This record gives sequence, C-alpha cells and structure tokens, in this order.
Amino acid sequence: MHVKRASRFLIGLAALSGIMGCHPEEVVPPLPTRLISIADKFFDVQAIDADHAVVVGYGGKILLTSDGGFTWTQPKSGTVGALYKVHFVDANNGWISGQDGIILHSTDGGKTWSKQSSGTNVYLFSLSFIDADHGWAVGDKSIALQTNDGGTHWMLRKVATEEQKNERPEEAIASQDPVLYDVKFLSQDVGWVAGEFGKLFHTVDGGKSWTGQEGSLLGQDIIDILDIPTFFGIAFTNPENGIAVGLEGKIARTRDAKMWKFEPMQVDYPFVDPLFDPAVFADGSAWAVGAAGEVVRRSGPDEKWQRQKLGMEVVTWLRSINWLDQNNGWIVGGYGLILHTKDGGKTWIPSLA
Repeated sequence: MHVKRASRFLIGLAALSGIMGCHPEEVVPPLPTRLISIADKFFDVQAIDADHAVVVGYGGKILLTSDGGFTWTQPKSGTVGALYKVHFVDANNGWISGQDGIILHSTDGGKTWSKQSSGTNVYLFSLSFIDADHGWAVGDKSIALQTNDGGTHWMLRKVATEEQKNERPEEAIASQDPVLYDVKFLSQDVGWVAGEFGKLFHTVDGGKSWTGQEGSLLGQDIIDILDIPTFFGIAFTNPENGIAVGLEGKIARTRDAKMWKFEPMQVDYPFVDPLFDPAVFADGSAWAVGAAGEVVRRSGPDEKWQRQKLGMEVVTWLRSINWLDQNNGWIVGGYGLILHTKDGGKTWIPSLA
C-alpha cells in the first residue's frame, strides 16, 4: 500500500515537473542604463527655456532635457575630451568648448552637435556669443579665439596689455601667458576676460586691445598684485556692473567698468575654498557656487554675501550656476549632481535619471 502511494506521488511529481518544463523560462528585462551616476563630473549648464537645458562635463558627456530635468537624453559629442562650457544664444544655436581645443556647434537646440576647427589644441575653458555669428573663446596660454561667422572660421588671438611691458620681473613671470578661465562679451566691442593671478582684462574694441583692471583691487586686504586671487568666473548685467569670483571665496565687483573692490561677506566662518561661477540679476541680487558645496547669495545690490542652503547636504564641488530668470535656475557639479529650482532657489530638486 505504501509502495503504491509512493509510486503515485512520484508519477504526479514527474507530471508536474513536465508541465512546468513546458513553460519558457521567464526573461527578466535588463535594468535601464542610468545616464547620470556619481562618476559624472559636470562643468556647465545652460537653460534654453523653462523646460530645455543642456549640461556638459567630463568624458565628452552632453545631456539634454526637454521636461525640466525629469528625463534626459545623451546626444553624441564625437569626443571623449572634457567639455567645460556651453552657451546658447537662442533656442537653436549653441556652442561648447573644451579640452584640446574642442569647439562643438548645434543648430537644433542641442539635439545634434558638430565639430568646428578652432586652430588650437589648448584647453578652452569658456566661450561667449552675443548672437549667432559673433563669439569668443578663451583658455590656456592666454589664448583667445574670435569668430564673426558662427564658428565656421576662428581667428587666433592673444590677450595681453600694454602695461605688461613695464612690469617688475616677478610680475612679468606671473603675467606670462596666464590661464584664462572665463570670458563675457555684451556687444561686439565690450567684453571681459578673467583668469590666473587675478587677471581682469577689459576691451572696448572687440578684443583688438585689452586693459588690465586687477590693479584697482590693491589697497584693501591685498598690497601686492601677485597676491590677487585667481578668478574663475565673471558675470555682468550691463557694461558697467559685474562681479568676478575666485580663490579663497573672494568676490570682486565693479560698478563703473574700471574700478574693482572686494565684496563684504557675512559668514559664520571664513572661506578657504574657491568660488567658481557667479550669476547676477538686474536688481542687484546675485549667486555664486564653488568647491566643498559652497553656495552664496547677495539678496540686493548693497547687501552682504551670505551662505545659502540648498535644502540637502552637498558633499561635492559645484562648478556652474545658470538662471533662465529669477525663478528658474540650475546648478551642476561633481558626483553627477544636477539641481533645478522653479521658485527662485527656495527649493532645489535633484535629477536622478
């Protein structure tokens, strides 16, 4: 009796196994590839409109969003070199500059990119366009490039001043081909360049000649021109009013396009890390971001700068801040950090695509 029961059990088990074996093995769909990871280093961002923004970074990476950062696509850049700066002049025309003289151009809002011949292999840390034709790019070895046809042709320039001819020997060493980290032009004639050793160059003739303005910073906390901190970023609201940010969290400001002064800070503990990128508004309010997650804000034209909280702990450097208007802004940095605000910086939402 026990043998019969055991036999029936084994037969049933075999039948069940056969039935199960008739079903194909369930295929688990692969996990979607993440476009953003902690290995990413993002160097710049620009908002094209309220929904569209472009982010660039290490390894030739370009990211494009059309829904305010909820989802992203990755257009092909054609390079594995670092991309440092992106600038759009309208909804279609944009440029990117980067490592080894890279310049990329888009005519469709960042969906596709093509290489332009810059004529140099130096790192190009920044570029600035005033329209679809006229632009400038700057970088290593005091190199400046200029185009009058949207980048079809780039002309090689050198940023230098007449004053350098009479410099002291130690000043001449510091001034010899300083790295240029940022450029801003407001018209075909008026522009600024900021860089290593605190250089603040100004032109009113489209870059044919340059005037060094960093000497106006002497007499405050700095008594030697060699001690002026390197400036990494500049921003202007009009031809007279602008700021520059750099090492040790220093922020310099001009209100007449001639004289610069360091801005007062109201902070609990002093800055030791650099600020990389500023943004200013017509009402005199301003922002700046930097290393060690530093974010500072000036609430009005005559207010002191204060540290600003983002509503989350940030443990990486912040390289760029960009505003479409006073409500819609972006911040990008290390560890694949992309933050977006729609309420003027009261709340920041990370992109996790």
